[in-house]
Amino acid sequence: MFYNSLLFQEFLADIPTFAEQLELTVATAKPVVKSGEKQTVALKIGVKGFELESEKQRPPLNIAVVIDRSGSMNGEKIERAKSAAIGAVQQLAEKDIVSVITFDDTVNVVFPASKVSDKTNIINKIKEIRVGGSTALYAGTQKGYEEVKKFYEKGLVNRVIVLSDGLANVGPSSTDDFATLGKKYGGEGISVTTFGLGAGYNEDLMVKLASASDGNHKFIEKADELADIFIKEFNTALSVVAQDVKATVTLPEGFRPVRSLNLDTDIAGQQVKFGWNQIYSKHERFVILEVEIPPGTNGQKRDLANAVLKYRNMETKNEDNVSGKTEIMYSDSDQLVKDSINKPVYEEYIELLANLRNKEAVALRDKGDISGAERAFKSNAGFLNDNAAAIGGSKKLKIVGELNIMQAADAKDNTKWGNTRKGAVDMQNRTANQQGY
Repeated sequence: MFYNSLLFQEFLADIPTFAEQLELTVATAKPVVKSGEKQTVALKIGVKGFELESEKQRPPLNIAVVIDRSGSMNGEKIERAKSAAIGAVQQLAEKDIVSVITFDDTVNVVFPASKVSDKTNIINKIKEIRVGGSTALYAGTQKGYEEVKKFYEKGLVNRVIVLSDGLANVGPSSTDDFATLGKKYGGEGISVTTFGLGAGYNEDLMVKLASASDGNHKFIEKADELADIFIKEFNTALSVVAQDVKATVTLPEGFRPVRSLNLDTDIAGQQVKFGWNQIYSKHERFVILEVEIPPGTNGQKRDLANAVLKYRNMETKNEDNVSGKTEIMYSDSDQLVKDSINKPVYEEYIELLANLRNKEAVALRDKGDISGAERAFKSNAGFLNDNAAAIGGSKKLKIVGELNIMQAADAKDNTKWGNTRKGAVDMQNRTANQQGY
């Protein structure tokens, strides 16, 4: 067989290539429900990032590293912080943009936002950081934002990373102040990751700043953990595959969205809207909604939800969309209802319910109701264990239950409660946001 090789090459060039897309999951914990009853079911809307095959595919970073250099950071803390920042810089490529900011009573731009063309110069600047006075956390965060804004583009991963070991005692210092700041930055596509080091920082403030901007938070108990945590954070930034992710979920007439268990959502009639600033490679983020459904007859099937996802694909630079839906079936059979349970979704639902209960237990301890907090932690452990048994065993739920038992014991011990509380708040945030580390 003879053919014109040039024509054949043109033919191959015309064959469309299919770019990777986000994977959308629309599922319910109970695909089969009891007939004849109004009831509430758990609906999961999950989004999983596709795999980046090479370093060349990843979008450039635009990152500000903001380091507390107040007096309490003296010694091992500041040295570990500098070492961690240096290790992070060494991961960057020439296409990336980085800035380094320090703060005590005042704010200092150690290295202004620039392309990473001379790592040695950046590293030398970091090595020169010395400790100073108080903690102007708000102003330090603002300066990090300003440096990121200099080169802000939608096609970049725009992020501020803040490390502090103390309380914000210069400038605005309330949790609401920082929540408002985080919401503003997140709304502009700039996420803030916060690292709280040791026992002295305000975990509520740092978590609010991060979560309001769709960033990460990590409680770092010991300074020698800093390098590992910095590397993990930079690895997430290096693996962003989608930005400006917006979901719209529509329910049929007669079905009512009740609440979201883990993310702020906009509920209007039969529609629920929410989103994320970014999705990472091979990492899933999801929302669990509680939905009230009307009674149905035996064998009847009904659509439960339709979801549409729109986002910016960081590989193709295009605006993509995917859609999905799920349904429920009514049955008179209790056994069929039980056998149909979607175990992974059910586990996630119970874990998020337990997460809310854990927050309530911490709130009781904050009010000084130690015995009430102890009972609440233990009750939560029982709730987790009972639901683990209801689906034939769940290692995941049992582990969370064991953690609640430990928290119940520590609630009675003032010497342990400070760090235990930080660990609890850290866990609550990571569970709600499916943080990868």
